[in-house]
Amino acid sequence: MSNIRVITLDLWQTLIIDRPELGRNRMGYRIKSTFDALKEAEENFTEEQITNGYISCYYECRDIREKGKDISFSDQIRLFIRCVDKGLLNRINKDTFVKIEVKYANSFYESPPKLIGGVKEMLATLKDHGYSLGLISNTAMTPGSIFRSYMESLGILHYFDHLTFSDEVLLAKPSPDIFFYSLGRLGSSPDEAVHVGDHLLLDVWGAQRVGMKTVWVENAENKSEEIVSDATILSVTDLPQVLDSLGSPTCIGN
Repeated sequence: MSNIRVITLDLWQTLIIDRPELGRNRMGYRIKSTFDALKEAEENFTEEQITNGYISCYYECRDIREKGKDISFSDQIRLFIRCVDKGLLNRINKDTFVKIEVKYANSFYESPPKLIGGVKEMLATLKDHGYSLGLISNTAMTPGSIFRSYMESLGILHYFDHLTFSDEVLLAKPSPDIFFYSLGRLGSSPDEAVHVGDHLLLDVWGAQRVGMKTVWVENAENKSEEIVSDATILSVTDLPQVLDSLGSPTCIGN
């Protein structure tokens, strides 16, 4: 019988499914809204210049996260604006900055990912069985505040005892620190917890480094012979079936 009493879950591609075209739509909305806000402030940049700044910001943020750290969402917007033009941040006023920040964040709602079918029922089952639930998510281009609102609108926020978003704690998976932080907030030691996610490096390897059990939600684009989870499932909705068998590698799914 498993001694697991705490379950932490990834968000992207685990509970919600995103597609490349949705990400491209959000990017386009961010660039166009920034163009409009800067034009209103009499700062004339082409959409190409703003796109180049956006891409530069993306890679700088990715480099930060690869080191296990993150920056706040406001600092990400400051970085984005500086990547468009080094002196731009000093020239625009607070109202223009806020317009860019709000539109950048709310682009998520222009092309939101979809909740996986059966997730609500799965979370309800886990809570009925007495598990404490946490979420650990690298936020990337969307702030944790937006995810909280989105999860509430989906009817799943209330199932979670704690949510950890990288832009809020300035830590990112696979750093051990973000897992220890979350376990601390959940009042759990690593040997009482399992982490569930689709990314073998960020989720499985990251959680294994602190001594947690792991369940990999199989992802065809993300395979590794070096990283092996305690259990593998084809959908997060299969999770309740494997929790009592985490002592040895297991694969569940259709």
